[in-house]
Amino acid sequence: MTSPDDRSFWERHEFKFYQYGHVYALIYGQVVIDYVPQKALRRGVKVLLILYGHLFSMLLIVVLPGYFCYHFRTLTDTLDRRLQLLFYVSFANTAIKYATVIVTYVANTVHFEAINQRCTLQRMHLEQVFKNAPQEPKKPFEFFMYFKFCLINLMMMIQVCGIFAQYGEKASVSQVRVHFAIYAFVLWNYTENMADYCYWINASVLKYYRQFNLQLGALRDEMDGLRPGGMLLHRCCELSDRLEELRRRCRKINDLQKDSFRMHQFQLIGLMLSTLINNLTNFYTLFHMLAKQSLEEVSYPVVVGSVYATGFYIDTYIVTLVNEHIKLELDGVALTVRRFAEPPERDERLSREIEHFSLELLNYQPPMLCGLLHLDRRLVYLIAVTAFSYFITLVQFDLYLRKKS
Repeated sequence: MTSPDDRSFWERHEFKFYQYGHVYALIYGQVVIDYVPQKALRRGVKVLLILYGHLFSMLLIVVLPGYFCYHFRTLTDTLDRRLQLLFYVSFANTAIKYATVIVTYVANTVHFEAINQRCTLQRMHLEQVFKNAPQEPKKPFEFFMYFKFCLINLMMMIQVCGIFAQYGEKASVSQVRVHFAIYAFVLWNYTENMADYCYWINASVLKYYRQFNLQLGALRDEMDGLRPGGMLLHRCCELSDRLEELRRRCRKINDLQKDSFRMHQFQLIGLMLSTLINNLTNFYTLFHMLAKQSLEEVSYPVVVGSVYATGFYIDTYIVTLVNEHIKLELDGVALTVRRFAEPPERDERLSREIEHFSLELLNYQPPMLCGLLHLDRRLVYLIAVTAFSYFITLVQFDLYLRKKS
């Protein structure tokens, strides 16, 4: 056991991070997101929170969109046609976020119990199972948690600065545009809550696979050290029991990853589309800045939006990077199983366990988004290339509008 003085900063303050995330989710009406439940909520409080979540979601999905559609002309009205094109792109970006909010709300409502039972509690059970496992994989896990926490809060501050910058330009910016910026900020926070939860589950899956692979490697070393003798059959039975237990653990980790993907696949698709539009907005914003040929004429909100879009891309990249590492770790598990030596005297039970384990790994297929896409780094590169292609089209429109004016 680790003494209290030897614990890392994350181990000492882990539950505070989770409580912060839970409160952050409650503000946006997502009571379903509770990373590590400490105690059950009172029934009356839970009902009130769920009711608040539904009302808040209806406000975002039904009431406010009607207000902004009514003022659509005000949102996009400007004498600069090229700036108007940028407004259209930004409006499309918010529309993708809006669609993702709808999908997130429906998924949270439909999978309310499943998210708690199949993800949160299952993850807590695996945390207890791997409590005494090798602790080396916890270092990368903690780093990714720190990085994600700092990145999300930095992106929040950047957006708040952009909103205040727009509010400070009352003479040139309509109040409706300021309201729309606040609305887009709330939409982003709403979807980011579930994206952060999904990222946390996948990062935990990666940690468990790494701990599992180390345990499997230690078991393989013990098998390699088996020698003929009077205790050989007893040792083979012990190793067979441990291998069977490891096989069950591997299946539970697989189930956790599959359940998480199944319940969040549509939100992740929305996240990918949002990243595509954000990259497109970022490219075009930078071009818009360079086309003016004077940084003094570039408004502060445009610069803030550009920095935010870059952070959004990094956020999406690390989400896919975790899934990429999960695939690599599974390949490592399969390689470790293939290196298992043939048991001495061909112990039937141990040989059967090795064969079953190999077949399960062979038949396991990484989950896909809606059965169409793998969430790995190739998808992020594809998004960047697609955004750049659309950016070229926008540049052609921009050049046409410049000549026309």
